[in-house]
Amino acid sequence: MEIGNGYGQYVIKATYKGKEIVAHTTDSEAWDYLNDDSDKEKHLEALRHCYYKIVEEYNR
Repeated sequence: MEIGNGYGQYVIKATYKGKEIVAHTTDSEAWDYLNDDSDKEKHLEALRHCYYKIVEEYNR
């Protein structure tokens, strides 16, 4: 799940490997296409971006 704060900063919240993860991104396209699959390629890119941010935060 991703939540925007209205200032170009977005918070990605997820449960990954049993751990609650909170990651940040400034990628507005990820925000735009995460829940919009009208453009399949952009949607997959958004999912991939968010997944990598979650994994990156998990590994910190």
